[in-house]
Amino acid sequence: MDSTPLSDPGTLSRHSLRGKITLGYYAVAAIILVASLFFVGELRTLEARVVLGQRATDLFNTALEIRRFERNYFLYHQAADLTENGRYIKQAQAMLTANRADFAAIASEARLTQLHTRLTDYQRQISVLAAADPRQFAAAEPQVRQLGQAVVAIAEEMAGTERHQIQTTLASFRSLLLGVIVSMALLIVVIGRALSQRVVKPLKEMENSVAAISANYRETLLAPSNDREILSIIAAFNHMLKELDLRQKSLMRSERMVTLGTMLSGVAHELNNPLSNISTSCQILLEEVGESDAATQKRYLEQIDQQTERARTIVRSLLDFSRERAFRKEAVLLRPLVAQTVGFVRGEVSAKSVVQLSIPDNLSVPADAQRLQQVFVNLIRNAMEGLGPQGRIDIAAQIVQASEPPAGTALGEGCTTKGAMVEIRVTDNGPGIAPDILPRIFDPFFTTKDVGHGMGLGLFVVYEIVDEHGGCIAVQSTPGQGAQFCIRLPVFNLDTQQGAH
Repeated sequence: MDSTPLSDPGTLSRHSLRGKITLGYYAVAAIILVASLFFVGELRTLEARVVLGQRATDLFNTALEIRRFERNYFLYHQAADLTENGRYIKQAQAMLTANRADFAAIASEARLTQLHTRLTDYQRQISVLAAADPRQFAAAEPQVRQLGQAVVAIAEEMAGTERHQIQTTLASFRSLLLGVIVSMALLIVVIGRALSQRVVKPLKEMENSVAAISANYRETLLAPSNDREILSIIAAFNHMLKELDLRQKSLMRSERMVTLGTMLSGVAHELNNPLSNISTSCQILLEEVGESDAATQKRYLEQIDQQTERARTIVRSLLDFSRERAFRKEAVLLRPLVAQTVGFVRGEVSAKSVVQLSIPDNLSVPADAQRLQQVFVNLIRNAMEGLGPQGRIDIAAQIVQASEPPAGTALGEGCTTKGAMVEIRVTDNGPGIAPDILPRIFDPFFTTKDVGHGMGLGLFVVYEIVDEHGGCIAVQSTPGQGAQFCIRLPVFNLDTQQGAH
């Protein structure tokens, strides 16, 4: 286990979903912070522009006031207008002096000097005019007005220049704001996509892996990333799968032992015949010791040898069935396997019941004989449970050209397979299966028996084995008219089985 502390940011970013999401939030927050600081700086620049514009406007308004009181003085010759005119001249001079550095941003130094000179000349002319004889006003008035117009023109030019710069700054700020917003949106989308790739994609791959496991395409969940949360989930999930697999194998072994117990009664019946023949032949030989000829003795000894081999074959088949071994496909002739299975379970068949085989002698399938035999044992046992004294079980097999799943409730990997397949049908004339039960009979642990009379694994094991062989199993039944199980398995070698149709 990685012992790196979870608080390490580098570790969080590389090996943790939480770290990646946190880094994503940090990145978005950093983008917003940088953009906010940028906008604050731009707003300060705009604010300075507005203040400067206000000062230029105030200077222009002051120049207008100078001209207003000038005109009033020339019209009415009142001393109060002259006083106000002088006061506004001093105010304009003070504003120009105090804000000269700021005004330098909207007017050249020469233009500011010209304004200052015109304002000074204007002030001097007004002072001279105030001390002159009123009869001299007419001669001095044009010069004063000309200087006043020059002052107003320069102040108006400065105010207009600043207004234009403010408008330009606002337009630039608006475009910049739009650009920053678009850039932030794109960056957030990029970060979101990156988080989606690093966070959502592994989860999606996990979902696909789980789907593959549920479809039996994979046995373990693969790690789509090295994130700690993902690895922890995968480790827990794989541990659960392993435990489930072990438990399922244990249950299937238990079911096979139950099947083996069923077969033992049939084995006892099967062994009784060769043992009886051996005993009879031995008794005859004992009674005819010294009396029978060599040919007769040889015939009885050959019978003993044949029956001994027959008993050995029965015991070997039982041992093969009970032995735990890996799944292995090979060519299995169906008729001998089914006939042997019927012999093993004959002890459970009613004396008046009949098991009829309709299987070609040369029909074979690629299968694990041990597991396939367990399928037939479970199906025959399942059919026999409801049979009466006149019960009948028909087991038929042939090669069919499959184009769609068998009728009824069908399960298994091979249900969608098309083309040549071996079809095996196990039909009985028992009471049938209720419609509400039919869709559930292959579920594990589903049983209609009383507690203690079965685990409900027989048909589930049948389905598991058929699916393991790449086959399909289906069931259809009408209450009161028996049931039919249909198994389809891949064809082993079609060229050698043309006569099996």
